Amino acid sequence: MFKFKTLSGLLVMLCALLTPVAAMAQPTSLTPEAQTQSMRRGVNIIGYDPIWSDPAKARFQQKHFKIIKDGGFDAVRVNLHAFEHMGADNRLKPAYLKTLDGVVKGALDAGLTVILDQHNFNECAKDVPTCRIKLKAFWTQVSAIYKDAPPQVVFEILNEPNMAVDAAWNDMVAENLAIIRATNPTRNVIVGPQSWNNLDQLPNLKLPENDRHIIVTFHYYTPMEFTHQGASWSPQYTQLGITWGSKGDRDQLEANFDKVAAWSKANNRPILLGEFGAYDKAPLASRIAYTAAVARAAEARGFAWAYWQFDSDFVVYDVPADSWNAPIHGALIPEKASATQAAGAEDDILKYLINSPKVSGWAVYGEGQTHALRQDKSSVVKSALRVTVPAARPNPWDIGAAVALNGNIKKGDKLVFAVMARLDSAEPTAKAQITAIIQQNEAPYTGIVSGQITLTPQWETLSFAGIAPADYPAGKANVSLHLGHIKGGVELGPVYVLNMGQ
Repeated sequence: MFKFKTLSGLLVMLCALLTPVAAMAQPTSLTPEAQTQSMRRGVNIIGYDPIWSDPAKARFQQKHFKIIKDGGFDAVRVNLHAFEHMGADNRLKPAYLKTLDGVVKGALDAGLTVILDQHNFNECAKDVPTCRIKLKAFWTQVSAIYKDAPPQVVFEILNEPNMAVDAAWNDMVAENLAIIRATNPTRNVIVGPQSWNNLDQLPNLKLPENDRHIIVTFHYYTPMEFTHQGASWSPQYTQLGITWGSKGDRDQLEANFDKVAAWSKANNRPILLGEFGAYDKAPLASRIAYTAAVARAAEARGFAWAYWQFDSDFVVYDVPADSWNAPIHGALIPEKASATQAAGAEDDILKYLINSPKVSGWAVYGEGQTHALRQDKSSVVKSALRVTVPAARPNPWDIGAAVALNGNIKKGDKLVFAVMARLDSAEPTAKAQITAIIQQNEAPYTGIVSGQITLTPQWETLSFAGIAPADYPAGKANVSLHLGHIKGGVELGPVYVLNMGQ
């Protein structure tokens, strides 16, 4: 509840509430460098929320701005699919503008930078002439409406220009910048390269040298076969169980971000990583590792970032449950993942466990192999099972290591497998791909869920997930690693099999 010492204080507050954001005259500006630092950690919001068509059905509520701020974020990138809210004359409808103004005001009141991101990239890729007309109409109206808004309102000309737009993109940047500068000469504007804001296209981005109120953006979902596995809108990435986190994966990330940093320094343009994330069909352990690694790599180079996204797919906040998606939130904002939260998250995960994760639970089988437990306090995994295969066998399944499952499995249950493992090899580039399979533990050993995991000499958490096709009672299934085709040693650490239900 607000409390005021004087009647005048109450009147000031009421006037502020009744005054549209566009009329809150604060004709100041920020350098793009200062703006980038102030919107350091952001999140994409409400692109696909019913709020735009029927505010009464909105999932996103005004309270979420404070939740976002309290959750450690500094900015929101508002994804605006505005073309469908234009009349025949390309004028934005009053109801849409009213909703937009409420969003901007709510974000500013919470202390957040608000990026107005024009997000009709799919429509633009299909019809460039119509897009150019509508995009100019959008910025003519929006730049005039928010010309006196505080500098914490930032404009982004168009999300992910691609396909047919690529050839015209530099001209479209110039024509829309001219429109914006007519009313907002010093407002910071975000512009990204063609081909879906691809970092490799940065050298082809042409910006006016004398306009120093520009922040350059790129988006990062590399490698797509990991970040978009199982996504319905990306049918080419159907394979599930692809993991991320190897030394090669991390080296690729660092090299790519070094390339962006070098371009930024050479061109004197600050950087916003406008989107990144991994779809929720990817293994959770790898999603956490990827999300944290990308965010920290951006921060280490002075880039601002905005995670994709608050609600809907890639979710960081569970709106129906009214709570953060703790693993992803903790990866993004580690200082907000308190010890209590982390313990709670661990407890929540462990309640789905259907095996004993202890290293002593491994049962090794097959002729010719040897195995022994080892203890090494200096190792990443202090207790491990070393399995040695002196010579490759005819079939991968001739030698293996298995763990019994003691929980019920129902048809349609989502099963998640994760293990810490490494090759016992002195060759740093050594690799071995093995099959991990959750299966019936007696003839005919029917497979339930399986995946391919790649071992290297580094300890890594390797995982996959899948859906059970039938019922299996407790004690009637196990998880097995096929090691028969490997010549040499493998070390196995803790193993987790989770039944996440349906």
